[in-house]
Amino acid sequence: MCGISGIVGRSQQAAVRRVTAMLASMVARGPDGHGIHHEPGVTVGIRRLSIIDLAGGDQPLRSPDGSLTLVANAEIYNYVELRRTLQAKGHQFRTKSDCEVIIHAYEEYGPDCLTRLRGMFAFALVDTVRRTLLLARDRMGEKPLYLYHDDGILAFASSVRALLRSGLAPVRIDYRALHDYFHYQYVPEPRTLVEGVWQLPAGHLLIADTTNGRITERAYWHFETPGRSEETSGRSEPAGGLGRELERIGPLVVRSDVPIGVALSGGIDSSVVAALVASNSSGAAFSLGYAGRPAVDERNAAHRVATELGLDFHHVELSGSDVAGTFDEMVTALDHPIADMASFGYFALARLASAHGVKVLLHGHGGDELFWGYRWVRGALSAVDHRPDRPLDRRQLYAHSEAFKLTARLLPRLCTRGFAALSPGEEIAAEPDPPPVSLRVMRLLTDTYLRSNGIAQTERLSMATGVEVRLPLLDHRFVELVVAAQQARDDSADPPKTRLRQAVTGLLPAFAVRRPKRPFATPTRQWHRSLFAAYHERVDDGWLAANGILTRDGARRLALGTCGIGNGTSLSFKALVFETWLRSLPGQPT
Repeated sequence: MCGISGIVGRSQQAAVRRVTAMLASMVARGPDGHGIHHEPGVTVGIRRLSIIDLAGGDQPLRSPDGSLTLVANAEIYNYVELRRTLQAKGHQFRTKSDCEVIIHAYEEYGPDCLTRLRGMFAFALVDTVRRTLLLARDRMGEKPLYLYHDDGILAFASSVRALLRSGLAPVRIDYRALHDYFHYQYVPEPRTLVEGVWQLPAGHLLIADTTNGRITERAYWHFETPGRSEETSGRSEPAGGLGRELERIGPLVVRSDVPIGVALSGGIDSSVVAALVASNSSGAAFSLGYAGRPAVDERNAAHRVATELGLDFHHVELSGSDVAGTFDEMVTALDHPIADMASFGYFALARLASAHGVKVLLHGHGGDELFWGYRWVRGALSAVDHRPDRPLDRRQLYAHSEAFKLTARLLPRLCTRGFAALSPGEEIAAEPDPPPVSLRVMRLLTDTYLRSNGIAQTERLSMATGVEVRLPLLDHRFVELVVAAQQARDDSADPPKTRLRQAVTGLLPAFAVRRPKRPFATPTRQWHRSLFAAYHERVDDGWLAANGILTRDGARRLALGTCGIGNGTSLSFKALVFETWLRSLPGQPT
């Protein structure tokens, strides 16, 4: 895992200096080495976190004839199998790096090589002969890739902060994205809070001509209609197929030349991932608890699962003072605002793993989104428009979330009239032959909350500590099986996680399979008191009030730290995270 950056365009006069500046802002993502490649029309660079082939996998990587140069923030899980296939076709490998297979696969298949990669990745491949740069992002959006394009120049990086360090992208706040942020607690991709900066969508590639800067972008994978592998077709027993696929994923996802671990809550999703680790490697479990052990503390359940699976168990305890003390560091590590109280826990777990020498940490993200774990989503499904000729708007889905409803009710009372009038939400367009509405809802939830909230905060916070995150339940072949099973039989009305529980019977202890679904929770009110006692003035006298987003009275109310705290993340916390992020940027808004 790494941080990558680069510039394509007519003017390369200061490209090396700009790419160097971007890399300097991502040292935490890649503390183990760096490199830059420059040629007419394109400059690319990398900061490396060494996971596989520690001694020989330095980047940029080059093809044997020197015509291809690669920088990759990637973990290619099937690199051993793909390497054998390519060697049989005559390809000669110089390293044992998993990323080198990308170069040889491109030599063999061109951009279609993406369909053969199994794993998580965001990479840049310079083709000197064709005078192109290929940018690509993995199917589920596990790795970030931010872009800025203006006046014939394309800049890219693994973080928003790095792009701003290039000096090309000015800090201008996108008010519509800010409106989305207040409603959802994050900005749904591909938009960001910085005007003109966006993410390459998951499952997409972009080709830039290095002679004239012209760019083309297209999808190579679709959530509802992915290319089916032989494992995803013809299954008469979906649960059995899912269980077998998990068994296949296990040996692939633990490949590493450094110690690995698992973030364990005691719930079924993280327990499944812990079982994959225990069955295929030696690893440790890391868990989170809270001062005073309130009811939301899950350490006892996590410890029981770890003991049954034979994993060493480590835990960290957070108090309100801990949260306040690490707040600025945590927000900076997030790179882009996500106002989720869970961020403190993810940051603490990554730091705990790092302190124990673990550089790869597996999480259970995806289980709730793929297996109908959220009750409010199941309720929303019955209320959305089921007609296939109608588009599906994310407002239709989130309007049934208590947190969204609370925000929609309070925000107009706190904001100026012009800002409150902006409309959040984007549609999934009507399609000629649309999939079932349950799949469209699943995709919408995956494209928004899972990717821009759950995946993003876990990836950014862990990489800020030099720890790579892997998400086995988001392996694309496993997702394809879930989609195929949902198409065969709509199970959205079943009890939460029914299909997953059936699939992992035998893989997990019975008590872990039977454990009821519990929402992840934090001591929210206690943490709010600590945060706003320390930082309330940032909201009371901040950019939001000075620039006509909040009314003067609205800023004072939010600064109390209690506004909208009843359900989910409060409006007060959203404002505090935004103001703190803005203060941390290299340059203030123009």
